[in-house]
Amino acid sequence: MADFSALILAGGKSSRMGQDKANLLLHNSNLLQHMQQLATRAGASQVLISRNQTGYIQDVHSEQGPLAGILAALPHCEHKRLLVLPIDMPLLSVFSLQLLMQQSAATAYFNHCPLPCVLTNNSQLQALIEQQLLNQKRSIKQLLSTLNAVAVSIDDKELLNTNTPADWQVFLQQLTSATEYDN
Repeated sequence: MADFSALILAGGKSSRMGQDKANLLLHNSNLLQHMQQLATRAGASQVLISRNQTGYIQDVHSEQGPLAGILAALPHCEHKRLLVLPIDMPLLSVFSLQLLMQQSAATAYFNHCPLPCVLTNNSQLQALIEQQLLNQKRSIKQLLSTLNAVAVSIDDKELLNTNTPADWQVFLQQLTSATEYDN
């Protein structure tokens, strides 16, 4: 597998969660550290973080959602292939992310879920995102459709999105069940 960059999107307000999702505790670290480790274990030679705080890549276009985070990160990418990860999918596996990265298509994503996805960092991608944001269209699904992205099937359980405290509790229960099963 060729070298690739990974981008973790952690710039949202976490309003439905009621606290910063990136700081949710998971074992001996937080969710942001977990996702960084996941990206590295999947093979990323560079891990970028889009987070509207000092020390991270900040959106140039504020209040424009994940597309603005991707756009702001593109100039920082060292590699042509970019794996984009949401902060709030802690059940993603190294195996599935590697499967996504191994697709020969320039753009790929899982099932009917736009994130995570693989993008090709080039001037066309930057122009498409800028045009979408200019037209007030912040949809990653629309971007993937325009780029003729390939959908890859995986177990939907990995795509659990932890947006609310209830979602987080479901995740923790699944994690506890898996740990008990392994022992």
